[in-house]
Amino acid sequence: MLLSKSSVIDMPKLLSPFYREEINKNYVCVPKIRDEFRWVFTEEAIAVEKLDGTNVSVVVRDGKIVEIWNRTNKIEIWKKGNKRFVEGILEAIEKGYFNPEQVEDGQYFGELIGPLVNGNPYQLETHLWIPFDVMKVKLKFKFWDKLIPEFKGKSDEDIFKIVDEIFRGLWSLYKRQKGIKGEVNENVGFEGMAAEGIVFYRKDKEINLVKHPDAPGGKLTTLEMCKLRRDMFEWFKGRRH
Repeated sequence: MLLSKSSVIDMPKLLSPFYREEINKNYVCVPKIRDEFRWVFTEEAIAVEKLDGTNVSVVVRDGKIVEIWNRTNKIEIWKKGNKRFVEGILEAIEKGYFNPEQVEDGQYFGELIGPLVNGNPYQLETHLWIPFDVMKVKLKFKFWDKLIPEFKGKSDEDIFKIVDEIFRGLWSLYKRQKGIKGEVNENVGFEGMAAEGIVFYRKDKEINLVKHPDAPGGKLTTLEMCKLRRDMFEWFKGRRH
């Protein structure tokens, strides 16, 4: 996903389509939809699995990767401990997920997963960087499209109840592709077959960075994307992010 054609930026911190409040010392979603994200519950939304990895971007100039970034940290590939970044990007190129010779100059974002990332929930033997544009194709939750008619005419509270129930049993497309087994319910954290959550993209809309009073740490966000994680719900019993 191309976000910047010139200067290097950090991946925007995504908001939730629902307002969040502190309840029992946890910052969780409540049944009130943000007006700027009502598109999530319409035909404008694309629902994509949120992978439990780390955000990594590459900067392309003249058909070559010239920089690698992990959020705001520039990755020096010759330093000890940074092999996973190079390995993941090379694996993406080998799989045909990314070809720097076929894209325009700019900064491209994706998620790095693998043995040394977040406990390796996908049980990979090597690291892999998956560009967000690839996820939008390979990890799209098609069931969300079928839910849209059910959302129409519903109150915020009724929509929240539907979404809450879905997230209790939200299984990972990527884990299923890898043959990982396990149950998914409100007593399960991110282990087993559980997905971390969903990232929502607004169809056919260019991603613009904006300031928002609720963006974490005062960082920029976007109103063309948002996210929901299972640990954003009050019932979640695992370790919260």
